[in-house]
Amino acid sequence: MVAKRDKNNTIYLPMKDESIDTIISDDITFRGTLSFNQTLKIKGQFKGTITSQGKLIIDETGDVEADVEVGSLVVLGNLKGNVEAKDKVELRKQGKVIGDIKTPGLEVEFGSKIIGNCIM
Repeated sequence: MVAKRDKNNTIYLPMKDESIDTIISDDITFRGTLSFNQTLKIKGQFKGTITSQGKLIIDETGDVEADVEVGSLVVLGNLKGNVEAKDKVELRKQGKVIGDIKTPGLEVEFGSKIIGNCIM
C-alpha cells in the first residue's frame, strides 16, 4: 500500500479494496433493497433502501439515493437520503450528503457538504 498526501500535505493510507467484503463497481447501477452484514463499498449507482449492522462506504464515484440505516458510514461520493448510523458517520472532503443524519458520532472533513439536519 502506498501512502498518499493531500493538498495540505497530510499523509494518509487509502483503504485497500481487498479489506472490503463486497464492492458494487463503478459500472454497476442497482435499484432495490440492499442488506449486508460486514463491509460494503459502493462505487457505482444505487437507488432504494440500505440496512445493515456493518459498515457502508460510498466511494468517490458512488452516487446513492437511499435511506440508510447502518452501523457506520463513510461518504466520499454523493448520498441523497436520510441516514441513521449506530456508531458514526464520516464525511470526507469530497463527500456530499443531502438529507438528515442521526448518529452518536460525526466526523466532517473540510470541504465536505451536508444539506440537512444532524441529530447527535
